[in-house]
Amino acid sequence: MNQCVIALPFNEPQTPVHILLVDDDPEIQAVFEESPDGGDYRITMASGTDEALDLVKAHQYHIVLCNLRTQQIDGFGLTRSICRIHPQMPVVLVTEFGDRDAGRHALEAGASDFITKPLELPKLHVTLQNNIQRKRIEMRKFYEQRADVLFKAIRALASAIDAKSYYTGRHSDRVTELSVEIGQEMQLDDQSLYTLELAANVHDVGKIGTPDAVLAKPGKLTADEWECIKKHPGIGADILAGIDELREVANIVRHHHEHLDGSGYPDGLNGEAIPFLARILTVADAFESMTADRPYRHACNWEDALAELRRTSNTQFDAQIVESFARVLERKADIKSPLNKAA
Repeated sequence: MNQCVIALPFNEPQTPVHILLVDDDPEIQAVFEESPDGGDYRITMASGTDEALDLVKAHQYHIVLCNLRTQQIDGFGLTRSICRIHPQMPVVLVTEFGDRDAGRHALEAGASDFITKPLELPKLHVTLQNNIQRKRIEMRKFYEQRADVLFKAIRALASAIDAKSYYTGRHSDRVTELSVEIGQEMQLDDQSLYTLELAANVHDVGKIGTPDAVLAKPGKLTADEWECIKKHPGIGADILAGIDELREVANIVRHHHEHLDGSGYPDGLNGEAIPFLARILTVADAFESMTADRPYRHACNWEDALAELRRTSNTQFDAQIVESFARVLERKADIKSPLNKAA
């Protein structure tokens, strides 16, 4: 391993800045070492594209610094993959001096910026800080630019998806209710709650591309049918990502079927690499599905559903979120609500 990576959640603004350094040349690492105290950076190294992708599937970083092209690194391909999996994570590509075409292609691939060699610590510091700040501003605009008309359009779209099947009627409404209750129990701020509410409303929008016969099939799905179902988070994310203000929502939708142990889909993320709001949505979605009738099985009662969530905590579900949800359920006075209609 000849490269550097960093490992703190993107939304933590405090130092040190966590960098994923993708390079098989020790030159960049040496630049960081010029600072006598190591600066405000913490670095993890990756020497190739595959290694870097494995790291971003398991961790979140403030920024990725990547050599554009070496024998083991495809900077353009890595940038496109990171932007798809973690759109909030800025990528800065390192190019050779005078290679202007490479810089243009880097931006077209989704890179936040590019920097040319030779590298110097002051210049590199400014580039990294500017791109981290620029990404934070982009994410803030998401909250500032949303309007009531967008929310109403999302609700209408969610209703259209649920209407594709008798069995999924109001599924999105119930998942949204549960998700928000969990978020409130976990004392999320208002912006996070609103983002979670939007994502929950449209988490199954990708099923617009799933044949009705598959959604309503009364028996066990074939392998091909199951693969068709597994495409819906990615399809939904692609639909939403086309709207700038919904990129964070798209990221949550894409990852609401990921598992903590990496066995989920579509990207096989694990642990902290799964967005926190997506982990909340995963719990709410699973509980609602278990406690509602489906064409292939009857609903189970809420006690059995909660027991299943607890049994698979720390493999499929986040244990902290499950226990927060358990407290929500304990406070519900009316067990005959639609959430527990089988109790």
